[in-house]
Parts: sequence; C-alpha cells; structure tokens
Amino acid sequence: MIDTLFAQTKPQCIGRYLIDVPQSFNNKLKDMVFIDDFKIETQRLYLPSFEQRTRLREQELSDQTKNKISKTKYPSSLKETIRLSDEKGVIFDYNELGTPDIYRKLEAHVYSGMTAFIITAKIRDYSDPKNLKKKNQYISQGFTEAEANIKPATLSAMKSLISRLSGRKDEEIPVDKGVCIPDGFIKDEGGKQQEKVTFSYETDDFIVGVYMNNTYIGSENTLLSRSAAIKEELEEAHHHTIKYGELHPGGIPAQEWLSGGMQASNSIDGLFPTYDFTLYANESIASLTKPRLSVGLSNTDKLSKYSEAQMVEIWDKLVSTIRYRPNAY
Repeated sequence: MIDTLFAQTKPQCIGRYLIDVPQSFNNKLKDMVFIDDFKIETQRLYLPSFEQRTRLREQELSDQTKNKISKTKYPSSLKETIRLSDEKGVIFDYNELGTPDIYRKLEAHVYSGMTAFIITAKIRDYSDPKNLKKKNQYISQGFTEAEANIKPATLSAMKSLISRLSGRKDEEIPVDKGVCIPDGFIKDEGGKQQEKVTFSYETDDFIVGVYMNNTYIGSENTLLSRSAAIKEELEEAHHHTIKYGELHPGGIPAQEWLSGGMQASNSIDGLFPTYDFTLYANESIASLTKPRLSVGLSNTDKLSKYSEAQMVEIWDKLVSTIRYRPNAY
C-alpha cells in the first residue's frame, strides 16, 4: 500500500521550503497566509468568475453603505474604492458593521496567473474632521500623526505586495527569490518581511499539516528539551512513544516525536488507533532566513487503514524530502 501511495510524487513549495508528497495529495488550506500585517486568501479561478465575485463584493459593500439606517451605532460604510492599474484588481476601504469608522479594513481583490487573491489588513484612521477630538486625545497619549492615520503607509505596503504577487500552479517551483503561498508566489524586494504560511493535506486516513513561520527566534527550548513534559502528557493520555530523535533532512537540523494510542469517535464504534507525529526544523537556530518549519501528521477521528509501522513509513518518506527551495533567498 505504501508503494502504491508513493508511486507518483510531486514537489510542493511551502514558504521557503520544498517537500515531496504523493500525487494524490492536494492542499486544502488556502486562507492561512500572513505576510507582515496582511492576510492572504487564494483560489484558482477563471477570470470571468473573479470579475463576477469582485463586482458582487463591491455591490454588497455599496448596498451596506446606502442602507445606513440600522439599530447599531456604527453601520458598515465603504469609504473608498481604489482601482488598480492594468485591470489587476481593486482595493476596498470600509468599516465593518458595528465598528467605528476610525478602525477599518483594506480589502484587495487581485488576479494573476489563474489565481484570485484576497488581501486584507486592518487600518486606523482619525483623519475625518468628525474624529478631531478623538484624534487629539490619541495624540495627547504620545502617539504621532502617522500613527493616527496608518492608511497611507498600509496602502503603500499593500500595493508593493500586490506588485510582487503572482499566481502559480500547484507543482510549479519558482526560480526567483521569494516565498511560496498556496496557488501563488511573492517575489522578494530586498527587505525582510514576516512570513507565516500553512498548508494542509487531508486523506481518508490522516491529515498532514506543514507550517513555516520566520518570526520565531531560535532557542534551547526545543522539542527534545521538552521530553520530560511530553512523556508525562503521553502517560496521562495512556499513549506511548513510537520513536523520537534528531534528523537532518536536506542538511536541515530537525527533531521529531512520534506517539500513538487509542481514540474514540462519535461516528465510529469502539476504540481504534490514533497517531500523532510532530517534527520541528530549525527550532534551535530559527531566524528570518532560517525559518522554523513544523510538520504534523495525525488521524484524529479517522479510522486509518494503515498499521502503526506503515504510518511511520509514510511519515519517514515525507519528512526525508524536506529541503530549502533553491535560490529561496
């Protein structure tokens, strides 16, 4: 069964890393990407579908603005619609229902390479004359004029991000310096940015999650240094350790801990095996250019057809292929 599962594999570009997965694996998580202050959601779409979705979103925000009669003190309001050049998309500036218009959202809808992107960021803006009193109170607390209106800076950063953004196919491996996100790629501009990127692969037997986060700073508080606490937790849960230790896939320092036990589910009669495998790469030396990578495999609420030995073999095959993407930096 393992040979069949891995008969054909494909590379996956996740953040700054590559990992090979079975051809049948498809990333299900498209809305857990955070670049600096921006959240990015992606979806492969044909252009007409993207254009329709954008029109409907603009109509929705416009209708909410027109229908301001509401029981709430703070109705939703579309402050500005910013058209991007080259018909690449649009940015909406609005406050959500129930939120003062001092605190708003920038929501960009962008299309590139068959991928539709939604990029959002929160902003603070006291510039409206009606908010002058609140603005003066805010500045009297030691804040600056720029901090009282972060829209210009956030909008500029958003446009820079959009200019570096491109859509890509699932198995396409970029050659430029930058970070891979689901269905897309963000080219580097020379500066450093915070990057949090999550992929998730779900089968009938288990879920595999891969998470890169370059905001962690390396420390001696590693997975294996927490072994006493882990063993205590496993004992309390009546689970057992299958194996743990250090490994170096692609020359990258990593630590893993594999455990198993029994679980119950409302949809499955009786107890059945559960597995929880974890790996942390670069945990002790994590930095902006050596981002921490975590990989997890579990079958919570899933009755897997694979035995414990087979689950370990699947795990070993996956994590052994972890490596940096060439020219990632």
